[in-house]
Amino acid sequence: MNIAINNRPLSGKYSYEQGFFSDYILKTIEAYQENLYFLISDNIAGASTLISGSTTIAIAPATRNILALKFWYGFKLPSLLKKYAANIFININSIASLNSATPQFLLVADIAMLEGLSFSKKDIKSFLNKATRIIAFSQFVKNKLIKDYFIDEEKIIVFYMAGDNGYLPISETEKEACKEKYAAEKEYFLFIGELNSANNLIHLLKAFSFFKKRQKSNMQLVIATKTVLPNNAFIKSLASYKYKDDVKLLFDLPQQALTTITASAYIFVYAPTENNFYLPVVQAMQSGVPVIVSNTILMNEICGDAALFTDPAIFEHIADKMMLLFKDENKRNELIEKGKQQAAQFTIEKSSQVLWKNITKCAGITG
Repeated sequence: MNIAINNRPLSGKYSYEQGFFSDYILKTIEAYQENLYFLISDNIAGASTLISGSTTIAIAPATRNILALKFWYGFKLPSLLKKYAANIFININSIASLNSATPQFLLVADIAMLEGLSFSKKDIKSFLNKATRIIAFSQFVKNKLIKDYFIDEEKIIVFYMAGDNGYLPISETEKEACKEKYAAEKEYFLFIGELNSANNLIHLLKAFSFFKKRQKSNMQLVIATKTVLPNNAFIKSLASYKYKDDVKLLFDLPQQALTTITASAYIFVYAPTENNFYLPVVQAMQSGVPVIVSNTILMNEICGDAALFTDPAIFEHIADKMMLLFKDENKRNELIEKGKQQAAQFTIEKSSQVLWKNITKCAGITG
């Protein structure tokens, strides 16, 4: 089977999450080496290493210009898919080529990614209707596609992301070594994600301040993210923050360091106002770390009763949950055990089977 994949994230505030989705999908299907993979990427030199033996065939436009995107998907892409005899086209950007006869498999993590590009509702509906199959990363997203865009329920598959098998509880000795290296030998709250407004980090700082004033604790706040520009709004706010010495920013950590930092955290705090990216939460639960999350439909779906839920719009609510878990060891231990049980529902093996089954079905291959 010839599989064409567009793994280039669109530019904009969701590019960080899209990068995660892209890497996740590529890792999931990499085991199926009997196929030919053709990547549409942003890095001719390095893209072929994402899937061993794959071929990079084009550079997709990294643009938010609607006309340029429509031209690419409407004219350039169909000719590429025809040239390489693609049996299926997989796109992490949720955009379909309306002029191609190749079966198309769209990954929809959050419809806001498309809405944020200012596509009309008619355009988005056309993409979704054109798709042979749609992967939604949660039941919440599936329900939104059905309700807002009247998409046939049967063509939408719910696919839950899972932390890789490296996310596991670690020994106290390993935790102490991690805290010594990254958190001044102190216990810490942890956030992993992009430094943007959607992730509500100013409220996280305010909640941390509230916690510090009330508890008189030496707890740290560790934020692991990617490299950002010096004029980033959060970085500017942090410069004048009262407790800035207790905030540790970690940039572009390798995967092994991320797994260790996650498993060593005292509490994982994830209270975005808009973001529907939940993988770090699953990874934290999988690692035996209690989680505080936004009280949204999605987070309730992902966490069940294995989290403390907070109103992300009110920083005092976030702080209250931080203080509750800091003071109540029994509650913390209860959430750790429930979290491990909840995370066990999301496995790489199960995700891989679901994804591959629907890729072959989309391509019209049975058996």
